[in-house]
Amino acid sequence: MTTLLRKLALPILVAFAQMANAQTHADGMTAMQLEDWDKAISIYSALAKANPTDQVALLTLANAYLAKGDKVESEKSIDAAFNAKSEGAYALVANGRKALLRNDDTEATNQFRKAAKTAKKDVTALRMIGESFFFYLSPGSKRPNLTRAETELKVALDVSAKDFATLMSLGYCYKEMPNGGLAAQYYEYAEALEPKNPLAKLMLAKVYKAAKLPEKFEINIDKAIAASPTFTPALRAKAEHFYYGRKWEKATAAYKDLVNNGAEVKIEDEMQLANCLYITKDCAGCSELVEKILKKDGTKNYLRRLQAYCDYENGQYQRGLDILNDYFKVVTPEKILPSDYLYMGRLQLKSKGDTIVAIGNLKKSIELDTNHGSWGLNKEIAELLYARKDYCGAVQSYTSYLDSLPKNDQYYVSDTYKKGLAQFYCKDDTLRYQKAEAIFKQVAELVPKSGLGWIWAGKSAAKQDPDVEAHPEMIDQFGKAKPYFETYVGLGLDKTKNKKDLIDAYSYLAYYYYNKGDAANVKANCLPILELDPENETGKELMKAVEEGLIVPATPPTPAPVNGGGGKGKK
Repeated sequence: MTTLLRKLALPILVAFAQMANAQTHADGMTAMQLEDWDKAISIYSALAKANPTDQVALLTLANAYLAKGDKVESEKSIDAAFNAKSEGAYALVANGRKALLRNDDTEATNQFRKAAKTAKKDVTALRMIGESFFFYLSPGSKRPNLTRAETELKVALDVSAKDFATLMSLGYCYKEMPNGGLAAQYYEYAEALEPKNPLAKLMLAKVYKAAKLPEKFEINIDKAIAASPTFTPALRAKAEHFYYGRKWEKATAAYKDLVNNGAEVKIEDEMQLANCLYITKDCAGCSELVEKILKKDGTKNYLRRLQAYCDYENGQYQRGLDILNDYFKVVTPEKILPSDYLYMGRLQLKSKGDTIVAIGNLKKSIELDTNHGSWGLNKEIAELLYARKDYCGAVQSYTSYLDSLPKNDQYYVSDTYKKGLAQFYCKDDTLRYQKAEAIFKQVAELVPKSGLGWIWAGKSAAKQDPDVEAHPEMIDQFGKAKPYFETYVGLGLDKTKNKKDLIDAYSYLAYYYYNKGDAANVKANCLPILELDPENETGKELMKAVEEGLIVPATPPTPAPVNGGGGKGKK
């Protein structure tokens, strides 16, 4: 290579690199259609800097600032557009927009009419008039005057029905109205005009997405990607569609496509892929990607939580716990998620750590979940507390869980029964048996043919009976459990499986009738006891009392005097 060629090589390469990275009006249109105002501002600012006389770029830049709510910068761009060339249709459009910013609709209309007359067949200038109403809000109005925008854009369309930019603007106008049918129609016109352009296909897909027609969204988004496999907005839209639709396998594939092929991949795209890899249990891929992301941006350290989550799912409990412990040392409070406390608690349990601390972390997970989607954890906490014999704590957690569980849930009855057991054994509650009886009665009413509710309601009620041996004067108050046990023994339950509970129920009833002096019913309840257990001491003793005639009918209480007290009655 000669010295001259070597000197020329670097500038030529730099020039080609700049051309390859240069932003175009097409890029700007994409940003505007997708309402990525910051990107649109960046693109049109670069275009205006490269060519200060580009009035279309400056007027569109003014719209991007206005859409973002920055009227000051919008007006500066309008002034720049006017100063670029103070005569002609575009200058008049700038005057009209300036009048709009002053809320002078009359003057704006006058200037736009002059612009239209001057523009004649300039479809772009006419389109600029219509787009002037996209983002301007008149005083007291909550929405732009899209009807006016539609009218002006159709004037431009009359000049050229085959102007891609005008068709796209009309599609956007109808999308915002919203009028999905007409939006789709004009995006289809634009697509037919430029079949290799992915933008119209993407916007058409978005219209169908808004119309809740997922199949048509997927058809059109695939067309957009087929037209341009590196078109990042389409790749991202497809990935987000499946991600928020909770179609994890498809979302993972779409995010891989985006990250591997997208021309403008963001670190957030990679982060979403990491989430998908975790959800689909590809923990090796998730960990590898997390390390890659952290090398790019160390501030994303909170992604390490995904590694810990994966370790839990894969049974590597200690390593996962170590990662989360390190993570909690550096993470700021606002970055902590409910799932962080959830996995911390579960990893502690699996690593045989302090159960109370683990339960505390599970509770924090519930507290942090503002969407109240973690209420089911209360059941897990209740079972842990019950296993530790913290029955009163278990009652509270079962209550929180059952308050959100539909009564038709398949586990509602069984979990209510477990709550009843916890209440029965909750010694710190002076009303534990009364509350337990109410819970078990609810179980019995929900599943009347099952014995569990009746037998435990009976046991709870029996605990409320007076000790008649110590207080024989209270014998009339004995028998709270009688209706429950009578129902239980009448269910015809399997005698082998339910032997102990049947004996308990019959024994209570036999003793009840013994106190009443009802020998016939004492015998009637002793016979099944001895059938189930011939050596049962209670059954044998009560049956012996019956056979020896030792059961005497109870003496009815003495009636109170007519007038009360010991005075004489009326004659």
